[in-house]
Amino acid sequence: MLSIRVVNKRQDTVFEHLSGVLEFGRGPRREAKRCIIEDGFVSRDHLTVEELPDGRLRVTNLSARQTLDLPDGSQIAVGATREILMPARLPIGATVIDIEAIHEEPFDKRDFQTISRPVPQSSDKRHKTNLRELGDSPAPEKIAHWLETIIALQRSPGGTRDYYDQSAQALVELVGLDLGMILLRRNETWDVAGYHAASSVCNSRYSRTLLAHVVEEGRTFFQDFDAKPGEGDPRRMSLQTESLHDVASVVVSPFFGLEDEVVGVLYGARHRTPRMGGGIKPLEAQVVQLLGAAVGANLARTVATRTRVQFEQFFSPELVRELERDPKLLDGRMQEVTILVSDLRGFTLLSERLEPETTCGILRDLMERLTERIVAHGGVIVDYAGDGILAMWNAPVPQADHAARACRAGIAMLAELPDLNQKWQPIVGTPLALGVGVNTGVAQVGNTGSTRKMKYGPHGLTVNLAARVQDATKKIGVPLLIAESVVAKLPPGFQTASVGSVALAGISEEVELYELTSDGGTLSF
Repeated sequence: MLSIRVVNKRQDTVFEHLSGVLEFGRGPRREAKRCIIEDGFVSRDHLTVEELPDGRLRVTNLSARQTLDLPDGSQIAVGATREILMPARLPIGATVIDIEAIHEEPFDKRDFQTISRPVPQSSDKRHKTNLRELGDSPAPEKIAHWLETIIALQRSPGGTRDYYDQSAQALVELVGLDLGMILLRRNETWDVAGYHAASSVCNSRYSRTLLAHVVEEGRTFFQDFDAKPGEGDPRRMSLQTESLHDVASVVVSPFFGLEDEVVGVLYGARHRTPRMGGGIKPLEAQVVQLLGAAVGANLARTVATRTRVQFEQFFSPELVRELERDPKLLDGRMQEVTILVSDLRGFTLLSERLEPETTCGILRDLMERLTERIVAHGGVIVDYAGDGILAMWNAPVPQADHAARACRAGIAMLAELPDLNQKWQPIVGTPLALGVGVNTGVAQVGNTGSTRKMKYGPHGLTVNLAARVQDATKKIGVPLLIAESVVAKLPPGFQTASVGSVALAGISEEVELYELTSDGGTLSF
């Protein structure tokens, strides 16, 4: 495993690389793992590195014009490969890349004490400690400063490098440490999200074995040189061994995600000095844990806010509340759903003779109205495609009457046309027309998007068939058609009329389609 630091005017990034070839360059990510360098003097594909079993580093110069000048005065020619010792420094363009192998140091859990886990949000909050119980040391002003700093961190916008650096600085200054880091857990590795050192002699190394214990137990671990073996709390551990990473003592406190999992830690280190004494005191560890709780709460709020914004783009307020209670509802699964597909007739040709402002105005007005009708009937907006909409019912939460809801939504959408035409027909010159197709069936449903943009919806034949049913409305000349599978799910009161078995493009067998003639009293078109 490699520890890598990339430094230039725009970057100061520290990360880990587990194994295999790692690319460096200004160009975009490709199939291989890549670190993108924000430096105009760096080639699109500049170099690759790979850790070898003997502890050396294989470096290949990918640049077509630039030799790679090493600190020892030697060079790696264009297109050449060299095996070098680590730690290694690789200057490219105006960037410096420092690489060293990660060797885990000996770790003895007995060298550490631990304190109780942070109180989860859902726990009993009746047991509170009065500040007076802390006695005369530290001073009340010191405690107030601690709390004010922590509250300020909670209120700051989270999730950015600046925020994590600010948190690492607070860790150093509040507790009197030499080094503070915010480490985020990324599967099997840790990312240095925030870093602050009291002096230039500190580095960003840390004990992964210690981090593994923190993740496993969800507790804060720290070293106190004044602790006596077996004294007080049975979890107390004597400190009789060498310090970790050339420092006198460390303190590590976890912070947690929305499901109470460890998503990161605060990692602090202190040198043994006459002024500091070296060891971490229990009260200092409690302050670190309190600071960690603030960072975790801020991160959880940031994630929850981003998630709510994504949810509100697709789901009704009722569904948003349900998903906030149980985000796992978005996990992939096979589910019976009802799909609605709509299409604005002839709008492609129409838009060719309209001004862009008019085209966008019509589409925005149309989509706003149709979306409201779908959401009002409990539907999920899966996607907008040009002048069409794909909507779904019975996922992510069950809806026993999903077929009826979709049909009523389709009727309500068509009911918007008279008002739309009153507004836009004088400008467009022709009336707007809408086609709606509905189908029920089993589909693969889940979120196939990313952390930046959610893409929740169905996949498979059920969706394709709904689109083909909508296409059939043009040929048959009716605005709303439903498949036989929908009719089987409708409750009494709905009346339908068969339009016959229809051959649909891309579907192997003919499908029986129906026109909806009554939904029990509200149908009017």
